[in-house]
Amino acid sequence: MGRILVLFAGFSLVWSSAFIVGKVAIADLDPIVLLAIRFLLGALCLLPFVLRRGQLFLHIPVMRFGAIAGVLNNALYLGLSFLALQTVPAPVLVVIISCAPLLTSAFAVVSGQETLNAQRLAGFAICVAGVACVAIWQPGSGINMPLAVMSGISAWAGYAMAIGGTVAFAFGTVYLRGRSTGASPVDVNFWQSLVGGLVLMPVALFRAPELAQWQAALHLQTLMAILYLAVVITLGAMFMWLYLIKRFGASKAAAAHLINPLSGLILAAAILGNDIAAIQIVGAVLIGFGLYIAVFRTATRHKPVVSKGAASCRATS
Repeated sequence: MGRILVLFAGFSLVWSSAFIVGKVAIADLDPIVLLAIRFLLGALCLLPFVLRRGQLFLHIPVMRFGAIAGVLNNALYLGLSFLALQTVPAPVLVVIISCAPLLTSAFAVVSGQETLNAQRLAGFAICVAGVACVAIWQPGSGINMPLAVMSGISAWAGYAMAIGGTVAFAFGTVYLRGRSTGASPVDVNFWQSLVGGLVLMPVALFRAPELAQWQAALHLQTLMAILYLAVVITLGAMFMWLYLIKRFGASKAAAAHLINPLSGLILAAAILGNDIAAIQIVGAVLIGFGLYIAVFRTATRHKPVVSKGAASCRATS
């Protein structure tokens, strides 16, 4: 049992660290420029793995599935999320994105793939309460988030982008469910990273037309952050996720995301020096409990079959 908890906690810490490290990198580099470089570099790192499998990754259905995932999961979800990092505290962003399973479940109910019941509604309500505890209370202010911050246009825009990115991720999960070609997750992740980088590159060039704005990527701290995101997150998190699926199954492996809100708070304190209020820890626990009873407990009962290609998209961060 102890080893299982270590595996789940390890994956959660790696997944959550993407946004904490991203917060460090965007201090010098435009977030879209950061993502464009990260995705293209990640695709380059994945290229040897897909080439070892022959020409399977060149099959049109695999390319189409990966391209759609790249637009929805990488360009929209992570693009909006990293833009939100400019004004939204990193641990709060992790909390918001961790609620994606709730939106996924809601989309599935609307599309007729799942049914709504009292258990789901209760889980939704508990998660909303948990998000309020983490997002509204900011340590250091003594009380709730300062009114000046909450009323600022940039702050509201940041939270809107964070929510928009989470919606894109949830919609992508539901849309891609059942549309997988049974392709290798490595192939899907390669096309997802490549297409995500190519889609964001024109936006990056528009936002940062000067060469000097790109040279910030060569600063040691920023360069280390880019390499971490491209190698550790794109490759490491994916292979950790596949290992969890292979050992425990998709539904049980997904339970690792229950720890993400708490992981985000811990990493923000360790790396960014953020303070943690007791009410935020309570909120993180509430979110995990709400997700469990609204999503994962139901999924365990029905034991849905999740294709490997679709499952690989869930590990995106």
